Amino acid sequence: MDYLQQVGAAISMLLGSLAIFSPSTTEKFVSIKGDGKLGNSEIRATYGGFFVGIAAYALYSQQDVAFIALGVGWIGAAIVRAGTLIFGYYSHKNFAGVLFEMFIGILCLFGILGA
Repeated sequence: MDYLQQVGAAISMLLGSLAIFSPSTTEKFVSIKGDGKLGNSEIRATYGGFFVGIAAYALYSQQDVAFIALGVGWIGAAIVRAGTLIFGYYSHKNFAGVLFEMFIGILCLFGILGA
């Protein structure tokens, strides 16, 4: 068992839990606005339920494939966000988002990468 993978999954679960229990905090963190009940539901489901679900499964199963899915998801987000930097959406917060997502993705993949 690689402890860095556990840390990456735990951070994912923590961020997902934050979205479930405090969608307004998530709105501020990711610079979005969930208008009304449907908007809050979307934040809770997409930023919350998805991340909690996949992270919980990785932590429960301890299967490499679950950590790979979680890590590749984070790295995919970092790659897409990096693309937005190139095409005119540069900000320090957005750049920090690339680094944060890449970091969490690498943590989740740490044991699989042989590091």
